[in-house]
Order: sequence, then C-alpha cells, then structure tokens
Amino acid sequence: MGTLIAYSSTLGCTEQCVSRLKGDLGPGVDLYRISRRRKINFSKYRTVIIGGSIHEGMIQRAVRSFCETNLKELLKVEVGLFICCVDPGENEDELLKEVFPDKLLGHALAKSYFGGELNFKKMNLMQKIMTRKKERLEVMPEIDFDRILAFAERLQERNA
Repeated sequence: MGTLIAYSSTLGCTEQCVSRLKGDLGPGVDLYRISRRRKINFSKYRTVIIGGSIHEGMIQRAVRSFCETNLKELLKVEVGLFICCVDPGENEDELLKEVFPDKLLGHALAKSYFGGELNFKKMNLMQKIMTRKKERLEVMPEIDFDRILAFAERLQERNA
C-alpha cells in the first residue's frame, strides 16, 4: 500500500514542499491536488498526507473541505498533516489546531510546519499590498527542508 499526498498550493510554495517530501519518502507516493476534485480510492493507501498554505491565518478552503468531507476515510489510515506559512506567529502547534479538524489532528502520526516563501511574481495586486503591509517580517521567509526531511522520516519510522 502506498502513500498519498493531498495538497493545495496558491503561489507554489506548498507544491515545492510536496515535491521535496515526495522525494524524501521515496517510491510509492502519489500526488493529489485537492482543487482538481477527483475521486480517491483510499483503500489503495496506507498513509495520507494533507497540507496547504496559510494566508491571513486560514488554510485554503479546499483543504478544510477535503478534511471534513473525507474524515471517516482518513481516520482509517495513517495521517500526516503539514502547513506552509510565511509567519506562523508564536506557536506553530496552535496554528495547526486552528486549521485542521480536532479528530484528524488527534489521529495524525506526524504534524509539521515547513516554513514558507514569498513569490511576488505569482501574487495578485491585493496579495502584494497585504504582504507589504506586514512589516513585522524581520527576515525573509524560507522553506525549511530539514523539517520536511524530519517529517518524512517520522512517517517512515511508523511504517517500518
């Protein structure tokens, strides 16, 4: 049985993280872009990883809907959850609690924050204005590839 990574990406950061995660996990990993809304045969997968990006404190609506719609199926498999965010604030765990359903969060084998990055080329005008107003960013955000690797290793330990 394989692994499914279900994700949504607004500006490409999450997609970049998913690509790295797939490589760290090795063969047998399928990718599923949640916004495409294809049917999933969960019986093919031992592990389902779900992730998305945080904008203004909220994860994409498609990710939240995916989790809620498929909650019964997700509770039957091993689950990993992750978020990408430029500025998670004081506590990444609190942000995870805000964006994923409680039952799913409690069931998850691995939970993580992968960092984030700003891609001004892909932003619309409103996103650029909102980003520039956030002067509290003291350092340029970046993806934390070490956390992605640690997340993959945590899931592989459980599957060994």
